[in-house]
Amino acid sequence: MVRSVPQLDIDPYSLEALADPYPNYRRVRDTGPVVYLPKYGVYALGRFDEVRDALANWRSFSSAQGVAMNDVMNAAIAGGTLGSDDPHHAALRAIVGRPLSPARLAQLRKVIFDRAEVLVENLVVQGRFDAATELAQHLPLTVVSELVGLPEDGRSRMLVWAAANFNSLGPRGVPLTEEALPIIREMVDYAYSCTRDRIKPGSWVAELYEASDRGEIASNQVAALMNDYVGPSLDTTIFAISNLIFLFAQYPEQWARLRSNPAKIPNAINESIRLESPAQSLSRMTVRDVRIGDYPIPKGSRFSLMFASANRDERKWTDPDIFDIDRRTTDHLGFGHGIHTCLGANLARLEIAAIVSALVKRVERIELVGAERRLNNVLRGFGRLEVKVH
Repeated sequence: MVRSVPQLDIDPYSLEALADPYPNYRRVRDTGPVVYLPKYGVYALGRFDEVRDALANWRSFSSAQGVAMNDVMNAAIAGGTLGSDDPHHAALRAIVGRPLSPARLAQLRKVIFDRAEVLVENLVVQGRFDAATELAQHLPLTVVSELVGLPEDGRSRMLVWAAANFNSLGPRGVPLTEEALPIIREMVDYAYSCTRDRIKPGSWVAELYEASDRGEIASNQVAALMNDYVGPSLDTTIFAISNLIFLFAQYPEQWARLRSNPAKIPNAINESIRLESPAQSLSRMTVRDVRIGDYPIPKGSRFSLMFASANRDERKWTDPDIFDIDRRTTDHLGFGHGIHTCLGANLARLEIAAIVSALVKRVERIELVGAERRLNNVLRGFGRLEVKVH
């Protein structure tokens, strides 16, 4: 007998759900290994094993059919690193990933850590600051401004474009999606205006032009691939930093533990990204019939892979809603999994580690003054996070 996939009448893209997604995630996990969301005509995976397996199985759960929840953006990203499968994806990833190799990042480490030291020292002297804007935005914006190499005239819009980049991946009819689509057009126009003569020599985008000279990519692909540096390198890292500061304000004993043993910083970063995943979900489409648990799913089905739900799955983690910097979390899904694991994950870790390393030397306690989430269809983070440091 063929079993019908259980349905849930929830809207994970409502403003209320975006502000607090975790009750919906729990309902998805509790209902079954796969559920159907009739409001959007998609299947959802919320448990750790099922999300990880789908991310690993690109031959069945394809990115080449788009990772957005709407056809407009899926058509726009088709053929790029985000909207492709191997071997095409691997070839593009190798080119875009050159500046993000371990050897290249090692060359940046001292610069990034030195800048974090100056930034944090000045903010600690203030005593009170907005960790979302004054702290978390500084290093990611510096990377885009100085390393990516884009012209000055668009930099004031970078954060607006980065937010729209992820909001545009939501379903049509959702206000955040509809507001984002015209902004994406503006971002695309800017990218195509970034001709070779306007790019900083020796920058990451200059390397893309050099790759086109060698015939590795077509010249008209350069503008599209710029987005792999601009969009993901901003808000995801900015939100990861502010989420971590928020968690340490909520868990002062964890901050004290980290100060007594700064070697735990890498694991604290992983635990923060597990618990408050900056990227909450992305989509895939099945290109063959699949079976999830006892449920057969036909080819051509759209899926929402809920990373943030998987990262709080009780089947995987003990006390998953608790922040514990001693937890073993190297296999969390906050950076994805499989061939589409976040290309900039190591850069993000480097920037976050630089900030935290500077803070643990100077700050005994982080006190939360006020906070406001910045709602996004895909991302979770803060628009405002006022703190006092002692």
